[in-house]
Formats: sequence, structure tokens, C-alpha cells
Amino acid sequence: MSIYSQITANKRKTFLITALFIAFISFVAYIFGQTQGDGFSYLGTALIVSGFLTLGSYYFGDKVILKISGARPADKKRDFNFFTVTENLCIGAGLSKPKLYVIEDSAPNAFATGRDPSHAVVCATSGLLNKLERSELEGVIAHELSHIKNYDIRLMAVVAILVGMTAYLADIFNRSLWWGLYIINPFKGKEFGAWFAGLFNTHPPVEERVKILRSI
Repeated sequence: MSIYSQITANKRKTFLITALFIAFISFVAYIFGQTQGDGFSYLGTALIVSGFLTLGSYYFGDKVILKISGARPADKKRDFNFFTVTENLCIGAGLSKPKLYVIEDSAPNAFATGRDPSHAVVCATSGLLNKLERSELEGVIAHELSHIKNYDIRLMAVVAILVGMTAYLADIFNRSLWWGLYIINPFKGKEFGAWFAGLFNTHPPVEERVKILRSI
């Protein structure tokens, strides 16, 4: 698998997740409509809401994630290594420099988000920046930049917003099953669960990573 096929796969997954989300919202709206005697009574509203949520996750997903994380914009003097390491690696990778943010947290961690390489963000915790040597920080930032170049960030941003909302709605629907249609969960199939979870996986299992590397 080449980097170009990986980018194509991530774009395809993003489209598929978006389509599944809209279909799910429409299905839930139809079920609720059925309880009111007209299955299509809420369908128009559901399509509008799911459309807005989809556009919102695409254009503002990174801002929502940063807000929830309590991240602050990185300061060039205060976070000198973070800035210069990212600038140097971006020049070598042929990428635009992403916006940089810092979360005040002693645990070492980092992530990238955004919708494409031109609208990307790399966020690191203060713990990571304080504990790592410059060469170690280069490895972490290079990893995050690879997510940007592969369009993993678009997939992850869309998943974070849409799947979070889907899980919330699914919980409401699942609780309602106690009062009607089913005596067991109709979505319990393990094979389906594994396939569905795999759609969101930008860090596949080690065995899968080795398989991909050998195919390059």
C-alpha cells in the first residue's frame, strides 16, 4: 500500500462514515415518526440536522476538539522547540506548517487534527514538551505530520464529532428497546462490530501495520 492509496482510502472512509451517519439519523427519525403515526414526519428535519452536523464536523471539528481539550495557542518563545522542530520537519516533508497548540497537562501526549494539510493543527501537552529531548520530539511530531499528510486528520475529526453524536443517539435508541421491538440487541453481531470499528482505525493493530509495511 502506497501513501497515495492510503490517502484515497481515508477519503473514502470519511465519505462512508458521513453517509452512514446521515442514514442512521434518518432511520432514527423514521422510527420516532412511526411512534407518532407517520414514519416520515421527522425525516426532513433529520436530514437538515444531519447535514448541518456533517458540515460542522468537516469545517469546525478541529475547533471543537481543541475547545474540549482546553488547548492554548503555542507561543514561539515559550515553546521554542515545538515551533522549530515542526517548521524543520514541514520543510523536509513539503507540508504547510500547521497551527500549533499546547494542552497544560503533565502526561506526555500529542495529536493532530483538521480537515486537510492546509487546515491542520498539531497539539502537544506541556508534559510532552518538557520531558522529551529535541530528537525525541522530532519523532513524535513526524508521526503527527504523517497523519496530516495521509488525511488521517480529516477522518479522525469527522469520527470524533459524528460518531460521538451517533453513540449518544444510539444509547437513547438502545434504552428505548426495553420498552418495545426487541428482547436482544439486534446490532450485537461481532463481525459487524469489528468491521464497523475498523472504519475509524488510524492506528491499526501491530500485525496489520507489519502487513501494510511489507506490501509497500
